[in-house]
Amino acid sequence: MVVLSNLAAIPEGRTAIVEGGIAVLVEAIEDGSVKGKEFAVLTLLQLCADSVRNRGLLVRGGIQPLVALYQTGTARAKQKVFSVHHCPFKL
Repeated sequence: MVVLSNLAAIPEGRTAIVEGGIAVLVEAIEDGSVKGKEFAVLTLLQLCADSVRNRGLLVRGGIQPLVALYQTGTARAKQKVFSVHHCPFKL
């Protein structure tokens, strides 16, 4: 997850991750370790920041896992989920 988060910080990395990676990140939010969930949310935030397409992909399958993480996750995970400013939803 750390590697994906680092890749999401650069345009070329974001492109590579989106090609199948959003589903993997959503799965990590659902079933990953505590740290894995935090990094998955951070990576999704980075992917959504500049891309309407990525936001659409996230909306199709990622909202429920994010809501669940916000309800049951660590304080750090909740803060990351809540800090979604560029995605089309607020918790």
